[in-house]
Amino acid sequence: MDKKLASERDSEQKALAARWSIAAEAMEALAGARSLDAVTNVLRAFARRAVGADGIAIVLRDEDQCHYIAEDSMEPLWAGQRFPSENCVSGWAMEHRQTAVIADIFDDPRVPVEAYRTTFVRSMLMVPIGRIDPIAAVGAYWSEFGQPTDNEIALLEALARAASTALENGRLFASLETLNDQLDQRVRERTKELEQSQDSLRQVQKLDMLGQLTGHVAHDFNNLLMPIVGGLDLILSGKRTAEAIERHAAIAMQAAESAQTLVQRLLTFARRQSLAVQSVDLSVLLAGMQALLGSTLGPRINLSIDVPATLPAVHADAHQLEIAILNLAVNSRDAMPDGGAFIISGEVRRMRLPKVLAPGQYVCLTIADTGTGMTSAVRAAATEPFFTTKSSGHGTGLGLSMVHGLAGQLGGTLEIDSAIGAGTRIRLWLPVEQVMGPKAKAPVRDEGGKAHPGKVLLVDDNDLVRSSTREMLTDMGYEVVDTDRAENALRMIEAGERPDILITDHIMPGMTGVELALRMRVDHPRIALLIISGYEGIDLIAPDIPRLSKPFRHKHLQACIAAARAQAA
Repeated sequence: MDKKLASERDSEQKALAARWSIAAEAMEALAGARSLDAVTNVLRAFARRAVGADGIAIVLRDEDQCHYIAEDSMEPLWAGQRFPSENCVSGWAMEHRQTAVIADIFDDPRVPVEAYRTTFVRSMLMVPIGRIDPIAAVGAYWSEFGQPTDNEIALLEALARAASTALENGRLFASLETLNDQLDQRVRERTKELEQSQDSLRQVQKLDMLGQLTGHVAHDFNNLLMPIVGGLDLILSGKRTAEAIERHAAIAMQAAESAQTLVQRLLTFARRQSLAVQSVDLSVLLAGMQALLGSTLGPRINLSIDVPATLPAVHADAHQLEIAILNLAVNSRDAMPDGGAFIISGEVRRMRLPKVLAPGQYVCLTIADTGTGMTSAVRAAATEPFFTTKSSGHGTGLGLSMVHGLAGQLGGTLEIDSAIGAGTRIRLWLPVEQVMGPKAKAPVRDEGGKAHPGKVLLVDDNDLVRSSTREMLTDMGYEVVDTDRAENALRMIEAGERPDILITDHIMPGMTGVELALRMRVDHPRIALLIISGYEGIDLIAPDIPRLSKPFRHKHLQACIAAARAQAA
């Protein structure tokens, strides 16, 4: 008898261990559940076997009703149905936040007997899910009357606690995801606000700089226009001698050329200057400038040029580079009123380049002086347009900004090293010429008085410019036919007009001057072509077509016509 009891106990222990093992597996699955559906699926898969019941049901609180959302049972129970909470055992368990243990469903006032009478259920357990505010319950049902055991109660309550934790974790994760979404949205909104603020600030800064630039340009141009307007007014008065007229005209021309230089510096600063880029030998260029630099610096400043002939050629515009070096020499001269030294040196560098430069080989041309030097504030603002430390009327403040713009346009950069009492060192970085091509030919100059007779078709939409150019051409001896549109010129040529040279503005309404010139090159290659423009934006389009920048003088137009006719010959 003792052996039989021992065997029964052993079987019960093994069965109980198996149930706790199933419960442990269920709780492990619940640990990863993040939604009510996931919790329901785990309970439906494990709860009945863990408790050893004949059926289980999962009930969801739906306002004042209990919704039986799922079940695992020997016979159908109430899956999908709803009952009033006050007439439902699950409603009682959720409301009282405690387990309902019912040994006999027909002898417990909490049980709606009529709902159970047609089912197999005779005893049951109902455990709420949710520690603080239960939102669901899990019920276990048996087909026999009897008090559920402590182990059965413990197993189902353990599963309910695990389900409660899973649901709370799910709510927490959902809250975190919602918070993250809200934070992401706030970050996006804030980022957008900051970008809009930065855009607004940049616009304000641009407008401020534009205002300063406009003011400086207006000031300098008005100063240059004054001798032009005043001189022409005196000439037109008819009360001046020939000598006075010549003097006033010379002053006006000098002011006009200064205005042209100012525009070129502005374009160079803005990197809009048309560059005649070629292979430039710095040692040859500087040797040719030595006399000019010496006279510019004066006798009290010692000039030293140490640029070896072995230095590789650079990719640059020789004329603009000369102007840049001359600008730097003028700045150095003004910084050494009591004399000093001006030194130009050069070396090839591939390593330790300024960060703004692309990898490659560069010539570092260093222009140094022993002058007064710059404060850190002056050094920081030195390349800004119109910034100058000179008194009014003694400089436009475009020298360094022009050199800086030129260096950038050539693919290099400019560095300034200076301190008060220690002089100034300007490093001009220029890219080494990669492919050595033929050096640019000197422009063919047409000597004054040797005009080539012939016919010119002149195209310019500006009446004053067209009139002025026509007068120059007539003075050279040309027959001039003019129009204000490229389309008109094209129709004239198609109708039989055959000029010796077509001179056209570039920027015009409709067809541009370059488009017209390219059309002529294909259809009428014997017609010489010359493009004139007030905007330096055509250098990348048909660069081999001769072109002339406005404003230009009689001799410049004459030389460019000769070059154009030589090319078409």
